[in-house]
Amino acid sequence: MYNTEQKKLIIDLFSNNKEKSFTANELIYYFDGKINKATIYRRLISLENDGIISKSFNELNGVYEYRYQEDCKNHMHLICKKCRKLEHLKCNDVNNFIGHILKSHNFNIDLSTTIYGLCKECEI
Repeated sequence: MYNTEQKKLIIDLFSNNKEKSFTANELIYYFDGKINKATIYRRLISLENDGIISKSFNELNGVYEYRYQEDCKNHMHLICKKCRKLEHLKCNDVNNFIGHILKSHNFNIDLSTTIYGLCKECEI
């Protein structure tokens, strides 16, 4: 696949906002005519296939969201319901919690689990 200016604009938006997620409609609004709707959808598919972004379903809002792909297979996430800021949970306390749930409750937590709540800035 060749690189285009539109692809570069989309990648730049994601890489400069690694802590955020975007819906397709937000990208359409953000690029407001600079990139047409069909191109945005095609780029989202190709960037996901290339492993540059990841797609997840936001059960609270009933929409798919896309975010810059980091190594997100081995840890859980926190997402603010208001500003949608993303935090990667890579700490021993979370690992201990996951171990406790497995050992004491015979339940294996999927590491792609996302916990929704409010970040400190939005809680105020």
